[in-house]
Amino acid sequence: MAMLRSITSMTQRWMACLALLVLGVVGMVNPVTADSQIPEARVMNQEPIEMGNYRIYFSAFNSTFVPPGIAEQYSLRRGSRYGIVNIAIRDVSSDELGTAVTGRVSGHTMNLLTQKSSLKFSEVKEGSAIYYLADFKFSDEELLKFAIDVKPQGSSRSETLRFEQIFYH
Repeated sequence: MAMLRSITSMTQRWMACLALLVLGVVGMVNPVTADSQIPEARVMNQEPIEMGNYRIYFSAFNSTFVPPGIAEQYSLRRGSRYGIVNIAIRDVSSDELGTAVTGRVSGHTMNLLTQKSSLKFSEVKEGSAIYYLADFKFSDEELLKFAIDVKPQGSSRSETLRFEQIFYH
C-alpha cells in the first residue's frame, strides 16, 4: 500500500510539473519579452476572471521553475518549499487581446488548518507586459487556498480571486 501511495504521489508530481511546463510555453496570453524567464500568468483549468473591461489572469507554481538569477533579480525566495503566484491584468475594452495595465494587488494564502500567510506582491514591467509576483512557502502535498484582491488602475471596483492548488516539493 505504501508503494502504491508513493507511485501515485510521484505520478501526481510529474503531472503537475508537466502541466506547469506546458502552461509556461504554450498559448501565451500576455506575451513578455523573449528574455523573460518567469512563467506566464495563465489560468489553470479555468477561464480568466472577467471584470467589466478587464480580464485577470493568474497562476501559481513552484519557484524552482524560475532560474536563480531571475529570482534574485525580483527578490523572490526560491527553493523546493517556495511557490510563486503571478497575476496579470489586461484591459480588453478595445480588442480581445487587450493591453496590460497596472493595478493594486494584495492577498493571502490559507492552509487546511486555516493558517493565513500574507502575500507581498511586486510589480514587474518587461516591455509592454506588466505582472505582479509574490512568493509563498508551502509543505509537500499541501493544499493552499488563495484569496487575492485585484483593483485595476482606472477601475472603481476590485475583484477577489479565489482558487486553490496542491503544491509538491
